[in-house]
Amino acid sequence: MSVNAKLQSRVDGIINELTVSQEILNKGVDFFIKSAEKGLDNKDNDPYGLPMIPTYVTSIPTGKERGVLLAADLGGTNFRVCSVSLNGDHTFIIKQEKNPIPVDLMSANSADELFEYLAKKIGQFVNTHHGDQASESKSDDNKLKLGFTFSFPVDQTSLDSGTLIRWTKGFNIEDCVGKDIVQLLQSHLDLLKIPVSVAALANDTVGTLLSRAYSAGAVAGDKQGDTLVGAIFGTGTNGAYPELIDNIKKLPKNYVDELKSKGKTHMVINTEWGSFDNHLEVLPTTKYDVEIDKISANPGYHMFEKRVSGMFLGEILRHILVDLYREGLILQQYRSYENLPHRLRTPWELSSEILSYIEIDDSTALKASELALLNALRLPTTHEERIIIQQLTIAIAKRAAYLGAIPFAGLLLKTKALEGHNKEVDIGVDGSLVEFYPGFRAMLRDALSMTKVGNQGERRVHINIAKDGSGVGAALCTLSD
Repeated sequence: MSVNAKLQSRVDGIINELTVSQEILNKGVDFFIKSAEKGLDNKDNDPYGLPMIPTYVTSIPTGKERGVLLAADLGGTNFRVCSVSLNGDHTFIIKQEKNPIPVDLMSANSADELFEYLAKKIGQFVNTHHGDQASESKSDDNKLKLGFTFSFPVDQTSLDSGTLIRWTKGFNIEDCVGKDIVQLLQSHLDLLKIPVSVAALANDTVGTLLSRAYSAGAVAGDKQGDTLVGAIFGTGTNGAYPELIDNIKKLPKNYVDELKSKGKTHMVINTEWGSFDNHLEVLPTTKYDVEIDKISANPGYHMFEKRVSGMFLGEILRHILVDLYREGLILQQYRSYENLPHRLRTPWELSSEILSYIEIDDSTALKASELALLNALRLPTTHEERIIIQQLTIAIAKRAAYLGAIPFAGLLLKTKALEGHNKEVDIGVDGSLVEFYPGFRAMLRDALSMTKVGNQGERRVHINIAKDGSGVGAALCTLSD
């Protein structure tokens, strides 16, 4: 079926704005490296810069670690508590429970309300799965160790302390900003007499890195090179990698000397790359990006994330559809904006999961997309409208994946990880977008080959799903010395 020429021309123009060229990629990579080096130095403390947060994790797992450890993960709208039994052969056994975060606690008046809830859920898990061990763990030395994955920007000052910089992902508890997250959780565990010690604070990307490093090799042929990056592409996006301690200029010299005296050479850095290029010096920007930033919970921040992560892809499409309606090009059965289906007018109602169905729809007259849009937005569409919606969906997802390759290329080049005869590199990834969105990893690889990493370099990079990164990885953090 052919599409009305005026509509197709307008859509082609939008798709052109969403297209990431090789020039944009390489400018982005160069700027990422520059931003990373500035963040590691951080003398000017630019709040809009790339944070490059030291995690105080100085040990990368080998896969031979053993023991039972606890982990808790506040990654978004759910709170997960788990215990991890490390078998010492790259494998592990995990027990876990997931609890939804009540909506009112995401914007509670006090941080105590949220952290009391988290502590209670940890206590319930310990009593259910480790009751006997807990009864024997009353002293501080014998408490069960817990790694806490807290997937929000934190200024980490040691392995087991860090203050919240800002909320993301729909959370907004004002009195929590600037407070020590570990102390908040530990104080409520102690008040409830739960025998658990929060021994490590971990970002989910750090957990992904450690989890992948531990489990790589569990399957024959699965380990191809050292694990360099742990990355999340889900509701949000972020990455972590081990950096030479000498390059982390923001660390006190006496602390660096102490680490080196212990034989430590690297520390894992939480890049917080969702905040890459907040000043928008190289990132492509459309009117829809500007509109979405204005209605987001953190205007002016996480500009990279707002183009790449799953939370925003559906919202970009929704804004475009409303714009095309207002221009008189689609959905003209509705006489006014107020007559449009309520869900189409409501921010964040269109999820990236719906886009994943539309992306690969090859049904007759795109009937599968028709059903998906009806279910998600109560939005009837014509075949012509579904054709252009699919075109836009493909362009939005491709832009996200192509931009997502920028930090990969930047870290590969910055660390010189591919230098050497046929050297290979392993990257662990987690998150619904990279795991389930059709072709996302393939598009990441396509873009990576277009950067200075090149075709030959891209073939020596192995991108693998890191299962249970936020749980297993947080537990592994407690073993860092």
